[in-house]
Amino acid sequence: MNLNTLRLFVAVIQHGSLSKASERLSVPIATISRQIAELEKHLQIQLFDRQKSGVKPTMAGQKLYDEVHFSIDNLLNAKQVLFDDEQNLKGILRISAPPKCEPVLAWVSEFGQKFPNVQIHATMTERILDLSTDSIDVAFRIGELHGEHFIAKKVATLGTKWVAHSELLARLGTPKTVSDLANYPIASWAKNGENEIVIHMNKEKIALPIAFASNDSYAVEYMIVQGLYIGQMSAVTADEWIAKKRLVEILPELAKPNYDLFMLYASQRYPSAIVRKFVEFVWENG
Repeated sequence: MNLNTLRLFVAVIQHGSLSKASERLSVPIATISRQIAELEKHLQIQLFDRQKSGVKPTMAGQKLYDEVHFSIDNLLNAKQVLFDDEQNLKGILRISAPPKCEPVLAWVSEFGQKFPNVQIHATMTERILDLSTDSIDVAFRIGELHGEHFIAKKVATLGTKWVAHSELLARLGTPKTVSDLANYPIASWAKNGENEIVIHMNKEKIALPIAFASNDSYAVEYMIVQGLYIGQMSAVTADEWIAKKRLVEILPELAKPNYDLFMLYASQRYPSAIVRKFVEFVWENG
């Protein structure tokens, strides 16, 4: 069984189509199609269902992928590690992070300046991505995560602030206590179905109704800046709006939650020189 053919087979599944695999690997579509056909002939089984939107692995194709893709990644990345000169890193680094995650953007900016031949593609989303399926080298997520297929390292702690637009405070007054917040429209990040935000005060829990909930932190920020709601946002983002005199911090004496930021990368494969260098860079500068 040809190693290069298996590499093409894995790429087609990971990218969802022959054309995307061709673009990623710089291999003609005709070559990929021919080698996949030869692999199917060799195994005497159909590996893909061909559809207008792309290709989808059959049950046999998915089973073969599950057996070989980590081994293929290990071999290809080990070869790169052996022969790449770190001072002349060249290639693509694909990362994922929550929108407007300032620490990550700062690390990416500095890394890009230090290694100008590395092309960086950043997917900024709240959605949890699959590192393998979505072709992500390194992901950043808020909150502690555990899993068999990735390594998670804490790289930063993000603070928060309660803020409101001055015009909203002029209309409704300034809250003096946590209990007062129940009388204000609150915007908050929340999962689908969540309708309360819980604040811990000493040993007491205070549940506050959420008037606007979203799983997109930028949407929450937008609503607060428009003067429609009060709410929490990252301390870095809040300070920017406070400096612009668009928002005012409220209840500054209130103990706010901190959120840990974790860096995730695959544990089942040996990292490429680019990924290894980026992980080391973040760890040293975090």
